[in-house]
Amino acid sequence: MEKRAWTMNGKMLAVDKQVIMALLDNDKIASRIFITGEVHEDYIGEAANRTLININDVYYTNGLTQEPLFINTMDNTVRMTRFDPNFVWLCFHPEILVDLATEEAKRLGVKMDVWMMDHFDFYESMIAALKAEKGEFIIPIVQKGGDVNTYYNAVYLSCLLLFGKSNFLDIHISKHFSDQSAEAQLKYAKYRTLNVVEQKEVINLREKYGMLQFLTNPELNFIVSLYEKNK
Repeated sequence: MEKRAWTMNGKMLAVDKQVIMALLDNDKIASRIFITGEVHEDYIGEAANRTLININDVYYTNGLTQEPLFINTMDNTVRMTRFDPNFVWLCFHPEILVDLATEEAKRLGVKMDVWMMDHFDFYESMIAALKAEKGEFIIPIVQKGGDVNTYYNAVYLSCLLLFGKSNFLDIHISKHFSDQSAEAQLKYAKYRTLNVVEQKEVINLREKYGMLQFLTNPELNFIVSLYEKNK
């Protein structure tokens, strides 16, 4: 089975390339959406959000498709209905890609050399950078008494760090990290290294379920157990 990029969403159209290139030439702020496929309106501003939504008229008025490329969500984000970083990132110059990726890394407070991204997916490269800096077997620390949202964000990030699976509770990764609470928690996260017993269990679970695309119950149960004693 071919591995999909974490941020992939739908199948791109040939005409999308022209739209992407035109937007890159005219609105660098709105173009931040091309790194992950979804951004919060507070990050790009109302004007850029409006620019993205209005671009859909290009498709409608020219009879290209009735399917919009950009939509607003109830979480105050704008999302690309079709997003494949393998397609999108090849539409513009590498230096522009690096500039946009640098802004995204700054937003999330992650130290990474964006010139050295190994994946056609920003978040995969981000997780690789975190593990390279802090270790292979790490999870974010949650202080005792943290609220439900804090534990959710920690579990989601742990699924990425330990098992490379981005579908906890069927929440798309671009939606997760466009959420401002997830952004803030990642930006100020502290991490702990799993003990030897915990590391052996991670290795065992990776061997059993690593080839599966979706998170399994044993993987999720293990991660949840790492936080149970904090509650």
